[in-house]
Order: sequence, then structure tokens, then C-alpha cells
Amino acid sequence: MKNNGSNKNTFLLLAIVSTIITMGLHIYLSQHYYGVKFGLAEAGSVCNINQKFNCDAVTASRFSDFLGVPVALWGLATNSVLLFFLFVTRQNLTQDRAKTSRYAFLLSLVVLLASVVMGTISLTAMSNLCIFCITAYVFSIITFACTLTGAENLSVQNLIEDIKDIFTSDRWVLGFLAAIPVISFGANLMYLESHGLGDVEKVANEKVSYWLSAPTVTLDPTAGLQMQAGTQTPIMNIVEFADFRCPHCKHAAPSIHAFVQSHPDVKLTFKPFPLDGTCNDAIQGGGDGISCGLAFAVMCSEQINKTGWKAHDYLFENQMDIIQDQNLDKNLQSLSTVVGIPKDDLKKCVEAPETKALVIKIAKEGADAKIRGTPTVFVNNKVLEGGQLIPVLDAAYKSLRK
Repeated sequence: MKNNGSNKNTFLLLAIVSTIITMGLHIYLSQHYYGVKFGLAEAGSVCNINQKFNCDAVTASRFSDFLGVPVALWGLATNSVLLFFLFVTRQNLTQDRAKTSRYAFLLSLVVLLASVVMGTISLTAMSNLCIFCITAYVFSIITFACTLTGAENLSVQNLIEDIKDIFTSDRWVLGFLAAIPVISFGANLMYLESHGLGDVEKVANEKVSYWLSAPTVTLDPTAGLQMQAGTQTPIMNIVEFADFRCPHCKHAAPSIHAFVQSHPDVKLTFKPFPLDGTCNDAIQGGGDGISCGLAFAVMCSEQINKTGWKAHDYLFENQMDIIQDQNLDKNLQSLSTVVGIPKDDLKKCVEAPETKALVIKIAKEGADAKIRGTPTVFVNNKVLEGGQLIPVLDAAYKSLRK
């Protein structure tokens, strides 16, 4: 009996460790959700591996939240309660250790079933996968197995009686279960309010109303970097004008890209709009030529070996260094290594008159469309204010799907 109890404690300890790891994953995924959804992220997720394994795209999908609360936050709250049951069981901090161990088992079963549902959705209804999500699902299996082994007097009859007792003699268990939605909704509301996002849905609908009534402008669909996850004719064409030294543009990129990658019928065209008078007549007072040079380099990267997006991402990820260096030649040296183009070849293209003419033409498009700053987003040739935020893009997308 003593050895049996020791073995059960060992498995309960493993379940506790597994649950803590799962909570850590859910904390990261919750923060990632807010970063991507509301344009707070400075770069893509560390678990973005390729187009298939892309956590940003999963976060931008309609399956990333439930009742307006991130699925990861639901997971965090549920695993927090599970951790409590596991801890008090192993430490004998309950009057009926066996029954509490079975409550932990039941809750671990709920977590496992939720993981199975989300995993099935990922494999059948989504074109992208999230490595961290999959890892959380795996640990939910480990937690369940350890909790199953660590449970005492486990039988169908005992479980039925335990469930009945939740509503009678063990209402404290019901209280902890009720804490899961309270924690989830409360934490979500606190985060949104603290970041001034409490009315985001209302604001998104207002932005879409303005967008629907906005005048149509003429934009060249072939000039700029192109991105689409699918091959069908897009119902939503997003055009983004941005400057590579603009901090707001850096924050906008992960959200817009995640939205596009999670919707195969959406196409993105990125158009450089340097806030630099040396290649943009809309900017008064001249400029240092660096923003223009960066735009030239990205267009050249795409023209030479189709690495325009790679150059785009590199420049935004290293924006602070670029701003501090104020040295275009140094920027071209590092960029040439990243995109795999000899520096001399890249520099020759950057200095070519036709490259400058292309960026001037694109910048004039933005000026003619009366953009007032960067980033500026157009959807189906109409300006969409706040279009760098996924809730706004999602509201526009839903209006097109009606």
C-alpha cells in the first residue's frame, strides 16, 4: 500500500509539472493572441516556421477565440484550476484525497477532450498549424495519463457519485469550476480595457461603415509585393502603403500578414510609400534618401530572385538598428546576405533609374489616393481606417461574405 501511494504521488507530481508547462504555453499563446489581433506585436511569432506551420495565421483565424475570449486564455484558466486539484491531492490538503484525485481526473479529461476538438479543427478546417498549440495538446495527453494513474478508487460508479456530490456536499468544487469562465472573461476584459480596446468590436463596425461609403480609388494591382495563401480569385484585395522606418508599419505587418495567410480568398499587395522627399513628391522638405533606398532594395530583391517579402520582413525586424545606423550602404550589405544577392548586384539595381521610377510611381498612387500617413490600408480600392487591426479586417471580410 505504501509503495502504491508513493507511485501515485510520483504520477501526480508528473501531472503537476506537465500542467505547469501547459500553462506556460497558454500564457505565451494568450499574449501572442493579443499581439497579433490588435497590432501590438513587433514581429512574427517564434513558432512561425513556414506557411503551413504558422502560429500567426492560426491566431488570426476564427477558431482562435470562443465567446470573444482567446482559446488560450480558456486553457490557462482551466489548467490553473486543474493545478489546484492536483496540488491539494498530492499534498494531502483535502479531507478526502481519493475523491479529490478523481475530480482532478475528470477535469483533466475535460482538458483532453478540448484538446482533441481543437486538434481536429486544426487538421480538418484550417490550412495552418500552430506548433505551440500542438505542444499544449501533447502535454494535455501526458497530464491526463498521469492523473489517470494517480487517481484513487477510480471506477464508473464512484465517478457518477462524485459528479452528483458536486451539486450537493461538494459545492466547493462547483465554485472552482465556475471560476474558470469568471477568470477567462475577467482577464480578457481587464486586458482589453487596460490597452484601450474595450470597444474594439464597436469601433471595427464603425470603420467598416465608413469604408463601405468611401470613394473608390485607382490602384495598380501589379505594382508591389503580392501575397495570397490560396489560388482562387480573391473576394478581398488588401493594399497596404508603408514606410520601412515607420514604427506603426512594423506593428501592422504581423497582423495583416497573419490575416491574409489564414484566409485563402484574401490577397495582399504591399506598396512602399517612403516618407522621404527624394523619391516621394508628396513629402515636402526633402529627405536623407534612406527610406527610398530601402524601398528600392525590397523591389530589387523581388525583381532579382523573388525575395521581396524576405527583405520586407528583415527590414521591419531590424528597424531600430536601421534607424540608429542611418547608413544605407551598411543596410544594403546586411540585406544582400539575407536575400542571397551579391551586394554589387543589389546596389546596381537600387541605383538603376527604372527602380527609382517604379517607387516614384507607387508613391504617386498613394498620394493620388490621398493617404495621410503610414500605414494606410485599402480594401477593394477603398480606404479602410484601422485596417492594420485584425478585428477591423475581419469585420470587412464578413461584410463581403454576406
